[in-house]
Amino acid sequence: MRLKVGMVWTMALAAAVAGCNKSDPADPTIPAKMELLDGQPQTGQSGTAAVAPLRVKVTNAAGDGVAGVTVTWAVASGGGTLSNATTETSSEGIATVTFTYGQVGEQTITATIPGLSGSPQTFTLTATAAPGGGGGL
Repeated sequence: MRLKVGMVWTMALAAAVAGCNKSDPADPTIPAKMELLDGQPQTGQSGTAAVAPLRVKVTNAAGDGVAGVTVTWAVASGGGTLSNATTETSSEGIATVTFTYGQVGEQTITATIPGLSGSPQTFTLTATAAPGGGGGL
């Protein structure tokens, strides 16, 4: 009888531990979705770097971050520049880029992973005139 009770406890413990594993059972390294994490809205002077970086998160089917995924960044409108054209996701699944404002007005930046759900993500920021009435780059 003692052996049966021990086996029941062992099986119950194994089931509890298995239930705590949030990882994708098929392959946790396969990205399933990209979402805009933060970086907007922001407003800054033309020609200056945005205070906060632009960030997206890439997750697998279980919602866990996926590392090593390449995200392509592009300025879609308003001018400005990015610190990198591509970045890789961190161990938490987060890709980050720094943006420098272009001409005065709305700036749009995209983050893209071809074929992935939630891609592209679009950031919208606003550039203001530099001191002294400079109109931008």
